[in-house]
Amino acid sequence: MLPIWKGFGWLAPVIFLAAFVDVQLLVDWAMGEGFYTANRWVQVFSLVAVAIVVAGLGLWMNLRDKLWQVDRKTGKKVTAPAHTFLYLPVEVWAVIVPCIFLGYDYFQQELEAQTLAYLETPKVNDVYAVDLSKIFENEDPIYKYGTLKVVAVVENQVEVRSSTHAYDGKRGVRKDLKNDSATQPDYYNSQITLMTIRELLGYYKNDVIYAVHRD
Repeated sequence: MLPIWKGFGWLAPVIFLAAFVDVQLLVDWAMGEGFYTANRWVQVFSLVAVAIVVAGLGLWMNLRDKLWQVDRKTGKKVTAPAHTFLYLPVEVWAVIVPCIFLGYDYFQQELEAQTLAYLETPKVNDVYAVDLSKIFENEDPIYKYGTLKVVAVVENQVEVRSSTHAYDGKRGVRKDLKNDSATQPDYYNSQITLMTIRELLGYYKNDVIYAVHRD
């Protein structure tokens, strides 16, 4: 089996993972619980600071411990990094990890904006993935993840029907949305529940509604 890292290359993922956990705990301890998650600038600043540390450490180690190899084609001596992770020098990961994070963050921001737009302008047949136990009384606290389907929109209110299926995790709901089971009429009971758009937005803010599906 080929080695995943060379030298101290394992430090790259360890530093990033440890920093993500420790920085969040430290910031929340100093500024109050949830401060780190609620403030994007703190996350970006922390990521950049850690990336600078990884880049500096990687450059220093690879300049100090650079390896000399002979190129088979030219016969010339060339240098090779002594500390790599997945065949890439440690300092390269100081660029790759922030790019991955920022790309994911951008995708999440776009998804959140789209979800808010759907909730602010509901349409018939919209499907909300929800935690049923936080909306209805006497719901199973374990098998609590299901869906609501919009059957009518009246001014700033919607009429919804709740699903007859519920799961102990969000994966089951996602699967039913993916295969269109959750869009079928017989997937829902006949009882109508009236909700205002303000309530929908509040549910989303409190993670009661965690996804919106629209054809």
